[in-house]
Amino acid sequence: MATRAPIDVRASVERVRKGGIPLRAVERLQDEMGAAGSGPRLFTSDLSVNEFLLSRDAQCEPISQVMGSSIYHVGQIPDYKGKTSEITIISEGHRNSRRAALHRLYEEAALVGADAVIGVRLRDRMITMGSRGKGGDDGGEILEFTVVGTAVRAPWITHRPGEPVITDLTGQDLWALHRDGFEPCGFLFEFCRYHVWHVTKNTNFTTGELDEASDAAVSARDIAAKKLLKQASDCGAEFVVGSDMKLTMREVPCGYGGCQLDDLDVDVSWFGTGVRRIPGAVPHEHHMPPLILSMMPLGRRKGEQIDAESDEDDVKVAAEEAEEAALEADEAASE
Repeated sequence: MATRAPIDVRASVERVRKGGIPLRAVERLQDEMGAAGSGPRLFTSDLSVNEFLLSRDAQCEPISQVMGSSIYHVGQIPDYKGKTSEITIISEGHRNSRRAALHRLYEEAALVGADAVIGVRLRDRMITMGSRGKGGDDGGEILEFTVVGTAVRAPWITHRPGEPVITDLTGQDLWALHRDGFEPCGFLFEFCRYHVWHVTKNTNFTTGELDEASDAAVSARDIAAKKLLKQASDCGAEFVVGSDMKLTMREVPCGYGGCQLDDLDVDVSWFGTGVRRIPGAVPHEHHMPPLILSMMPLGRRKGEQIDAESDEDDVKVAAEEAEEAALEADEAASE
């Protein structure tokens, strides 16, 4: 195996700083594409077998696996103790980490001449949070966002030259859209961090709903939804499909020493794919899929349940007994 020549690390870092991808990533993609004019020698993919076959049926030719990653430091922000509102600097930090990772995925796809990236998988995590448990206000929140997908050639997808369309649609989803005359037009993502100050104040020993916490969940969702719909409109989408919204809440320290009234952080993370109808497309005829027997209870007999999943040995024994009985019957008949 040939040894790779060392790279100029400073040049690689500067390339990333300017919005490009690392030099090693460029080398890897060039290796997968093969020598100029010889065509691709091999492609890697994160598609399952079904996704691979259906994406090919939808006129998508896999080229290469592509990825993008960003580790982002939110940094110190103005104190927000005593406030109930969106913490915009933290929200924007999450958006920026996603934007950087997706841009690098996009750059890799453009380098291999892809029309689209399909089956995008996402990983989002907080590496560290603030030492007081509140995140960005003490300069300690570090985020990681990674995306991996399969770059494909799909001439039927409308896009500007050199600007591939990114989508988290599976191969099956893309096949179904293509057959019905739709195409993906953009990957949509949004994040909102909403903070509630002293979420348990005035509760004493009463039992009931924490109104501010419930309102915060609705407010965070509304903020994210409006921004996501704006993205959908900007990319010319008619519908948003595959919408995946995750809402999480966590109690966090108030920040004042000895204070027993904790605060609440509400995070809304939202992803989806914008789609639109292909002009002049004629939907394909839908065929009924073949009947598939699932592994399910087959019935009851004298209070016993016969399970197809767990009775493989019993079925085998019963078959052997039936075969022996048939042989004995044959012997008796011949006598």
